[in-house]
Amino acid sequence: MMTDSLAELENKRLVVKKSLDETKNGRDQLREEMDRYAEERDKLNNKVKELNKNLKEMKAKKDEMSAKAAELKIIKDKITQELRKELDNRKMLKNSIIRNKGRQIDVKKMKKERDDLIKRQMTGVFNKKEEVEIVKRIREMDRTIKGYEKETEEIAMDDENYKKLDEDIKTKRETVKRTQDEYQALIREVIKMRDAQNKVYEEMIETRGKADEIHEKYLQIQADLFKQNQKLDELFNNIREYEKIIVGIKQKQSKEKKKVRENETKVKAEEIYDKFKNGESLSTEDILVLQKAGFL
Repeated sequence: MMTDSLAELENKRLVVKKSLDETKNGRDQLREEMDRYAEERDKLNNKVKELNKNLKEMKAKKDEMSAKAAELKIIKDKITQELRKELDNRKMLKNSIIRNKGRQIDVKKMKKERDDLIKRQMTGVFNKKEEVEIVKRIREMDRTIKGYEKETEEIAMDDENYKKLDEDIKTKRETVKRTQDEYQALIREVIKMRDAQNKVYEEMIETRGKADEIHEKYLQIQADLFKQNQKLDELFNNIREYEKIIVGIKQKQSKEKKKVRENETKVKAEEIYDKFKNGESLSTEDILVLQKAGFL
């Protein structure tokens, strides 16, 4: 570098300056790109936080509904169990009342005979007359069973204990149905909430994936920016080195020119001084030259 001429050094400095300016522009573009990625990443991360918050709120609400549904099921099962006992008690009480009235028949046996007859009619092969007789017998048995059940129910309802037990059973059945309806409604809401949670969770995972991708790009740009800054430091150092050498050369050249000028002035002053000693007249310019050279 020291053997180069001033012009060559100036040209090399200009080349480095051009590279420096291009690197600065590249660095600025990388900064803008990195800022853009950072902003996009932060927005996605904020969305992830919001979705996660929504998930927690939805889970809390779903857990609350599930707990309430579990409580309703316990209540329903308890009332259902009580209802079964009361149904058994009502059946035993009714049989007792009917037996005391001397009106009891074996309805269970009659229903079985009817069901067997229906099955036989559906699976067997009969002529038209036989078919008519079987259908007639089934209808008679149906009327007998229904008539007996209606009559025995009317007789039983005359008993206050039976009537009170029957009303309590109706109330419990209504309670069981209402509780069951509430339970099923809650279960449907829990299922809907679970499905909604799954969608939000999927969206959160997808958003987090996008945020991670953007962050990877951000880190890559950051690494490129670090390299650009290193290159800028190197170029700055090169510029300073060239400028230091150029300034040194210019200073040396300036001193040399000054020395040449001083020598030229001294030679000219000696010539003028010789003229002065010989008695020749001097011009104002000659006097100034003598003064500048230190002869006066």
